[in-house]
Amino acid sequence: MNATFAEATTGVAFALTLSKRQCNTLLRLKAHEDRFGKPQYGATFSQIRESGSFNPESPANINIVQGDSLRGLRDRGLVFWFTNHKGEPNGFGGLTRAGELMAEVLLEAGMTIQTTNTLSVLKRLERAA
Repeated sequence: MNATFAEATTGVAFALTLSKRQCNTLLRLKAHEDRFGKPQYGATFSQIRESGSFNPESPANINIVQGDSLRGLRDRGLVFWFTNHKGEPNGFGGLTRAGELMAEVLLEAGMTIQTTNTLSVLKRLERAA
């Protein structure tokens, strides 16, 4: 153990709690961005469709990713929305750098989209098919 390092870090700690569904959402968004790239500000509906957001084969098919998971991830700084000139949300922006890193940590821990699927996600997959 590095005693100097331990002393320097004992006063700072954090915990990041994510539900199984939030982990699933992070992994789906990471896979989607790896395949299709990040969402672009001002993208038209047809451009969003072409980017795979409505493609049933896409890991982050809009029919699968649940809004309540996105809100929780936003509140933790893991995803973001673009904003207009008034500061109001104006389109989903994707993973933040922290979200990308968290998805990498989940992958490093052996978590996958399949192992983090919840019953509600499986039902959505079934309905989307």
